[in-house]
Amino acid sequence: MDQKPLSISELTARLKIVLEGGLPALWIRGEISQFTGHRSGHSYFTLTDERSQIACVLWRGRSQDLGFTPQIGDLVIAHGRVVVYERGGRYQFDCYELRPAGAGDMAQAFEVLKKKLEQEGLFALERKIPLHPFPERIGLVTSPGGAALQDILKIARQRAPWVEFRLIPTNVQGSGAANEIAAGLKELDQSGWPQVIIVGRGGGAPEDLWAFNEAVVVRAIAACVTPVVSAVGHETDVTLADLAADLRAPTPSAAAQICLPDRDTLQDRLREIEVRLRRSLQLSISEQRRWLLDRATIALRTGVMRAWGEESQKADELSRRLDSGFALCLERRRSQFTQLEARLTNLNPLGILQRGYAIVRRRGGEAPITRAADLNLNDDLRVIFHEGEAGVKVIEIKPN
Repeated sequence: MDQKPLSISELTARLKIVLEGGLPALWIRGEISQFTGHRSGHSYFTLTDERSQIACVLWRGRSQDLGFTPQIGDLVIAHGRVVVYERGGRYQFDCYELRPAGAGDMAQAFEVLKKKLEQEGLFALERKIPLHPFPERIGLVTSPGGAALQDILKIARQRAPWVEFRLIPTNVQGSGAANEIAAGLKELDQSGWPQVIIVGRGGGAPEDLWAFNEAVVVRAIAACVTPVVSAVGHETDVTLADLAADLRAPTPSAAAQICLPDRDTLQDRLREIEVRLRRSLQLSISEQRRWLLDRATIALRTGVMRAWGEESQKADELSRRLDSGFALCLERRRSQFTQLEARLTNLNPLGILQRGYAIVRRRGGEAPITRAADLNLNDDLRVIFHEGEAGVKVIEIKPN
């Protein structure tokens, strides 16, 4: 090797000389896809077109001279130089001047497609399907490696661990993602299995969320006979998928909270219904007694004692019937509550451990092992019992 190797800092310094010395100040044109105003007064943003993007910086003194407030989706022209940020080892555009150039391509495309699909009636309120109040089967259309899936499952474990999920894994950004999402929605809907479908992803730049603005996804959501909840990005992100869905959730976590009932909330609701029913029946009994007493008073005034006796007997019979009806109704409610509580108990996975079963996991892992074929000799395992746990090592494997 004849040449002495350069350090990364030396290489970056040379690139800085080449780029900054070889390119004069110039004008560029692009769409703002990300914009952050730092508390220091500096502004950092990204300019994009249909093929590329570049990071940009506008220092505080220049930001104060702007005659407009840059927004995501704005199409702008910028004057400045390409510079190299040595610490990060990346190049960026140092803006001297920033001017609006009209509506951005992405924002304009969004509005054009929104208007077209709205005219087709895909966002109409009368098309919305109400959600199942207590779903037990939920379909998911999202990336298997994304944070959205983990957020939804975390909420499910806390609120309703008995609920089943079926995931259709898809890409949620990039080429072909929209078609994958649409196909996943169609597959789940036509299967008839889910009682509600959640489609979405975590946050990102507008171009990362664009698959959920594609017409094929919007039409797939509108065609579903299963209620669809759209949970795309953060609360401030609004996509065409959100407008077409039966319900828009601000985040994936919020979608899980909307769809899944909470055990404690259900029990509180049953107790509330019981109290309201008791009060209603007591009020009805009081009103009937008052009405009968009024009639009895009229009968006494006319001297018809026999009528009084009959009315008094009717009052007693009606009171017994109301008391019996109240007791029967209350017993039915208690039975329903007992059945629900038993069902929750049976579906609790920890209940299985009380019957002598155990859960086997790899040390440091969370997923249970259900097949001997998934083991290797000398694997370090953790066995969880109803009371306590133990560490074991595999010394023999019988797959069948």
